[in-house]
Amino acid sequence: MDSSLGQTRANGFGCDEDVLKVIYESISDLNVQLSRQQRIEKSPHAVLFGAGGKLDSLGLANFIVIAEQKLYDSLGFRIDLTENDPFSPNAGHFRTIESLANYVSDLASRRTKAPQ
Repeated sequence: MDSSLGQTRANGFGCDEDVLKVIYESISDLNVQLSRQQRIEKSPHAVLFGAGGKLDSLGLANFIVIAEQKLYDSLGFRIDLTENDPFSPNAGHFRTIESLANYVSDLASRRTKAPQ
């Protein structure tokens, strides 16, 4: 198993601690561009998109670009965050930080377990 995924689910939220850290770093970068009212709290339960979410479609697009690049830098391979209906307001993986981190952790885990 890849060492970057060695702490998977250790945080109690079902996602890799390293992935959560990268998502929080992405949020920090995005928050610089947002007004105080739009800034996203760094909490697994913070709503990103949909009902009660802080991001509109432009903010979400900016976040995707930032997060994909940071994930690539951290994991060493690309993850496409726009797969599998990510924009569903109630079920998409952009609903909360936790749902996004779980989605990325699952993708990364499948990637590292795939035959080379």
